[in-house]
Amino acid sequence: MRLGPALFVAARNLLGRKAAGEGPGARHRLTGAIMGVALSIVPLTVVLFVADGMIEGITSRYLETSTYHLQASPFYSLSGGELEAAGAKLAALPGVTGVFPELQGPGVMLAAAAQEGEVQPQPTAATLRAIEPALLEDPGFRSYIELKDGELAFKKGNDVLLGSALAARLHAGVGDLVSVITVREGDGASFTPRLSTLRIRGILSTGYQELDALWAMVPLSAGEKMLEPGTRRVFIGIKTGDAFKDLTARKEGISSLLGGDGTADLPWTVRDWREIEGNLWRSFSTTKALLVLIMALAVAVAAVNVGASLIMLALERKKDIAILKSTGTKDEQVSAIFVASGAFVGVTGSLLGLAIGSLISVFINQLIAALEWILNLFADLSAWIRGSPVAGPVRVLDPSFYLESIPVRISLPELALIALGGILLCILASLYPARRASRLPPMEIFRKS
Repeated sequence: MRLGPALFVAARNLLGRKAAGEGPGARHRLTGAIMGVALSIVPLTVVLFVADGMIEGITSRYLETSTYHLQASPFYSLSGGELEAAGAKLAALPGVTGVFPELQGPGVMLAAAAQEGEVQPQPTAATLRAIEPALLEDPGFRSYIELKDGELAFKKGNDVLLGSALAARLHAGVGDLVSVITVREGDGASFTPRLSTLRIRGILSTGYQELDALWAMVPLSAGEKMLEPGTRRVFIGIKTGDAFKDLTARKEGISSLLGGDGTADLPWTVRDWREIEGNLWRSFSTTKALLVLIMALAVAVAAVNVGASLIMLALERKKDIAILKSTGTKDEQVSAIFVASGAFVGVTGSLLGLAIGSLISVFINQLIAALEWILNLFADLSAWIRGSPVAGPVRVLDPSFYLESIPVRISLPELALIALGGILLCILASLYPARRASRLPPMEIFRKS
């Protein structure tokens, strides 16, 4: 039997009229199998696309606002002027779109004392980032920064830009003064504290609280005074056309340029973002792989259900099979009918599941917001009935650990891979029912019926 007639018979098995003596649910058996495949693919699609979007969203925020695509670090501490001179050489390289000298070091911040009755601020650890104003104008930086209040600029030497979560912990706002304690090198191995006073010029957010809870950005000149050479990390952040491409050749070119003047043997270390944020990247990738594996098991279970449905269909349609075989239909042709039925279920269920999953993924933020609204409504009603105070708002995804808004990245190759996997699993699940149906003895079936 050719593929066309086989598919026709398979469609008849699914959509044909109710046979004499057939149970009320028999003709809907494969329809249920299609829905099972579709429902198993929906969470796989949502998890894959949302995980990809969150990983890319968090990673891009690190790359564009803090880690950069590459970092060139000297083996010894340099002044801001020396960093700028090295940066000018790097900026001339082809493919380099941005060069940003930076000093980083730890500090403890404390806002001004609160008035009586107000929450008293507590000392808070922070990462001081001494940067050039050019970083604040970088398109990549600005695309992931939201200015909550004030200005995204340095107007005076003692200006500071705070992350929104850090500002909240300090109970400080734009225009307030904050004290910063850093370490000053003393005689020998001793260290003494250095106290500096800064004025908050702006409050910004990356949408990722882990970053917003640490950052305090100051001008490069101020950072040189606040951070002693032995207590700061010195590097040049470098951006390229595409951070997600192979940066090996770019890294080697930068190393050759910075160490090629013969003054020292490789005085700079050049690393790409995969080396700098390797632990974070591996953690994200492992979590994604585990989630996808769990969701893929649900698809495998749905495929097993397809096989069970085809077995039941073969038993219920055994008289039809006997008639086909008695009229000259070969065993291979009977098998093809059931394999085609499995493929039909796989194609239909996979396409339906992908469509629903993609739609949910696109509107995932709106759906989460609606779910949070419903949960908070029930929580408020419950508190009102009990006469107890309303607890804090219910959050499905705590922004302390996740992005405030989930970016969704839908990949057509991944869609095709999910569909292909679902179809292949359904075809594999149909092989045993097809083999069993092809071996049904027609004479014995006629005799018993």
